[in-house]
Amino acid sequence: MIGAPIDVSDEVAALHQEALVIDLHNDVLTKLSHATFDFATRHRPAAFWNPFRLDLDLPKIRAGGIDALGCAMFAGFRLDADRRFWRMIDCARQLVDAHPQQLALVDHPGALRAARAAGRTALFLGVEGSYVVEQDLDPAIARLAAAGARFFGPLWERNSGAGSSCRSKKDNGLTDGGRALVAACNRHGMLIDVAHASPRTFWEMDEASETPLFSSHSGANGVYRHPRNLDDDQIQAIARRGGVVGVIFVAAYLGGQFSPIAHIADHIEHVARVGGQDCVALGSDYDGFAPLARGMRDAADLPRLTQVLWDRGWREPALRKLLGENALRFFERTWPAALRETA
Repeated sequence: MIGAPIDVSDEVAALHQEALVIDLHNDVLTKLSHATFDFATRHRPAAFWNPFRLDLDLPKIRAGGIDALGCAMFAGFRLDADRRFWRMIDCARQLVDAHPQQLALVDHPGALRAARAAGRTALFLGVEGSYVVEQDLDPAIARLAAAGARFFGPLWERNSGAGSSCRSKKDNGLTDGGRALVAACNRHGMLIDVAHASPRTFWEMDEASETPLFSSHSGANGVYRHPRNLDDDQIQAIARRGGVVGVIFVAAYLGGQFSPIAHIADHIEHVARVGGQDCVALGSDYDGFAPLARGMRDAADLPRLTQVLWDRGWREPALRKLLGENALRFFERTWPAALRETA
């Protein structure tokens, strides 16, 4: 639903547009690889939620001031999963080829900075779900890394060969295959995304991974208890190793079906209190086939969130850290050194 409008002041709009803005998670590649959309056209907000409209398109990205987007390649479907999954890489490349002045596909921080300087939005790739790589693990991870994928979330809403998901009735944690997956990601320079992991799987991934964990899109259990949300100990564990928590915008995880945009701010503030201002980031889950908080109709409304936080007393540098600087710092520390050196 559209929700109540929020007026964004000229001061906040200017700050938001000037700040580096990085959103760690969206599922637009899933939509674009399954249906035909004109990405250059602004799709109007729906009066009622419609899972087949776009939260992201070029005009909305521009209006939202977004400089970089973490584009998940979703591997949750079982039917024809392999073909559906791998064609998302082609989809990302075709999207950039079709809009070279507006978009850039990046795999290192220098390329992200260069894209922003050129007025382009940087797209970086990740994986959601291990289902299509489990039979041929190391070659698949190597192929993904070579294609530019920089993060891997082994779990989705159901168990995989890697371990138990947050929805599992019995939490068996990380499997031997999951440990092999974490090790392969560490070898090939892909970060481990803990979103959708069960508690035991989370802690066993934290123990197994040589690189810091992060969550591309989660809420905080300290605000609203939900299987998809992180508890305070998990947030602190991510923060201790220099990771970040991308706070999700999906209403169901924030406080229930009719959560307002203020609930996004509640979760942001809780993560910042528990993990510190350097830990919190944005992880919208735009185009994730789930209703967003009321007042956050799509990506064009992202400045509204900055206004809500401004009205609560947030100022620089905390706002700039949240909007993108924390995520970029995390990438600069964790993305492969060889790639950083090519920047």
